[in-house]
Amino acid sequence: MDRPANTSAGHNASPLGAPIRCPVCKARFRGQRQCSRCGADLSRLMLVVARAYAIRRQAKQALLEAHYDAACELAEKAQSLHHTALGQKMLIVARTLDMISVRR
Repeated sequence: MDRPANTSAGHNASPLGAPIRCPVCKARFRGQRQCSRCGADLSRLMLVVARAYAIRRQAKQALLEAHYDAACELAEKAQSLHHTALGQKMLIVARTLDMISVRR
């Protein structure tokens, strides 16, 4: 499962996801609350990425407990907040397991 953006300097990408960038000037995220290039406040961006990570953890737990419908909803919500390749894989797995369980 992917992890939230690391808040230490030098980390600017989410695992298996596109680099996190400043929404104002597109500078690479440097793990700080303020953009190093334009000075924009990035604290909300950091919160959104962290929230997506927390929701993905809930989706993973739902998968482990065979609550596939809930896992689908949670994975979709996480992807809508912060899209990652690993999050997309989780969503595909959740949808597939949900379809299989409905057919039984």
